[in-house]
Amino acid sequence: MVKRNFAGVKCTKCGSDAPVGSPLSCCDGCGGQLKVVMDIEGMKEHVTRETLDDRRLRGVWRYRDILPVINPKAIISLGEGNTNLLRSESLAQILGMKRLFVKDETTNPSGAFIDRGTTVEISRARSLGYRSASCASSGNLASSMAAYCARGGMNSKAYLPGEIDLGKLYQIVAYGAEIVPVSDRAEANEVLQTLDDETYPVTGRNPFFLEGTKTVAVEIVDQLDWRAPDWIIVPVGSGALLSMVHKGLEEIRQLGLVDEVPTKLIGVQLKGCSPILDRLKGKSSPFSAVSCKFARDIAVPDPCMADEAADAIRDTGGDAVAVAEKEMVECVGVLARNEGIFAEPASASVIAGLRGLLDSGVVDRSDTVVALMTGIGLKDPAVARKIASENRVARSLMSRFEESPVPRRIGDSKLAILRLLSAKADYAYSLRKALADTCGRPMSLVSVYQHLSELVDLGLISVEKHERSPERRMRVFYSLTERGMEFMREQKTE
Repeated sequence: MVKRNFAGVKCTKCGSDAPVGSPLSCCDGCGGQLKVVMDIEGMKEHVTRETLDDRRLRGVWRYRDILPVINPKAIISLGEGNTNLLRSESLAQILGMKRLFVKDETTNPSGAFIDRGTTVEISRARSLGYRSASCASSGNLASSMAAYCARGGMNSKAYLPGEIDLGKLYQIVAYGAEIVPVSDRAEANEVLQTLDDETYPVTGRNPFFLEGTKTVAVEIVDQLDWRAPDWIIVPVGSGALLSMVHKGLEEIRQLGLVDEVPTKLIGVQLKGCSPILDRLKGKSSPFSAVSCKFARDIAVPDPCMADEAADAIRDTGGDAVAVAEKEMVECVGVLARNEGIFAEPASASVIAGLRGLLDSGVVDRSDTVVALMTGIGLKDPAVARKIASENRVARSLMSRFEESPVPRRIGDSKLAILRLLSAKADYAYSLRKALADTCGRPMSLVSVYQHLSELVDLGLISVEKHERSPERRMRVFYSLTERGMEFMREQKTE
C-alpha cells in the first residue's frame, strides 16, 4: 500500500497551488508564503504513536511519516534532532515553578535548531538533482547549510549581509562554503532571485525547510509521553519557528496522537524591535533596525512570517513579550550556572521573558512550561568573553592566553579604519573605498567586515545607527567609542 501523507504546496495568501518541484519559497503570483499541505486523512491510515516509535531511526527522520516524502537515498543527515528535554530543578526553584522543562536544541550538529530544517531542505535539493546551494544569512542558516552541503558532497555559497557573529563565520569557513559579502539583506535576497538553474536557493522560509522545524514540537510532546505542555516559549526573529511549532501541534492533534493540545505559545522578542508583539497589540510597527550586539538573530525589523506567528499566538490564546538585550545576556549566565546549558543570548531571551510573565501572572507557577533553547552560546565569542571576564581568575588566564582586550598596537589596516572613523561615522562599503583612495590599501569587503567586527569586540567602535540608502539598502554606520577615542589619543602621543 502506498502511504499517503503529502498533498502538495499551497500559497497561504492567494490559495493557489505551487509546483512541487520548484525551489521557491514565495508564491510566483502574489509573493505570499508557501506552505506544505499534509494529507491528514491519508496519514491517519498509517501514522500512530507506535509507527513513530521506530528505534531504527533517530531525531528528525524518525518522524518521516509526518514529513513530505523525500527519496530515502537522497537524505543528508548529521543526526539532528533527538535533543534532550531536561526537567529543570535549580532554575525552576529560582523562578518558583513546579514543572519547567528546557528543550536543549544547542546539541544539534551545527549547534542550533535550524539543522532540523536544513536536513529536509538540502535532502530535497539533492533529490531534485541539485549539486550546489546558496543562502543569504548572517546567522545560523548559513553555517548549517554549509555543514549539510559538506556532508552531502555539494558545493555551498553564503552571501553575508551586515554584521555576523564570529563563531558562525568560523563555522561557515570551516565547512568550506564560499563567502560573498553583500551590503544588506535586500541585496542578498535580490542575489538569490538571480541564481543559475544549477544552484538551489536555501531560505529559512522554504516550505520544506519549515516542515523539518515542526518536528521540535512533535518531539517535545513525544518526550512528555504524548501529553502536550501548557506553554511553549520560543525566541522569535522571522516568526517561522513559532508558527511551525503551532503547525506541528495542530497536526498531531488532527491525527489523534494526543487527546488534546492545551498548549499556548509565547513569542519573545527584543525591546525596540518587536514587530510581532506590535501586531498583537494593534500597533503599526515601522520597519526600522535597532542597534544590537548580542541578539542579532531575533533583531528582525521586518519578519517574513510575522502574520503567521501572530496568528499562531492568537489561535492558541498565547502571548508575546519583549526583553532588553542586557536581560538576555544576564540569563545566559543564569541558565549556564543552574542548568549546565550554554545558550546564545537570543535563546536565553526565553528565560528573561518567562520571568516577566510569571511576575505579571500571565503564566501560573503551577503550569507545565517548555522553554526552547535554539542555539549554542559558543557561536558568539564576544558574549562568551564578556561572561568569562567577570571572573577574576578567568580574566587573569585570558590575559595570558589571549591578546590584550586593547592591544597597545593593532594592525595597520585596523588603525587606518580607526583614523577614518575619527573623522566621521561611516559604513563598510564607504570605508573600503576610502581605504583604497586615501591610504592605498585595497581590501576585500569581507576583510573590512572582519576588521569592524573585531574592533567592536575590542570595544573601540560601536554601531551608531542604521540608515537606508536611496536604493533602500540598509547601511550600518560605525563610530568610535570613548575607549576608541582614548586609544587614538594614545596613538597620537606615541
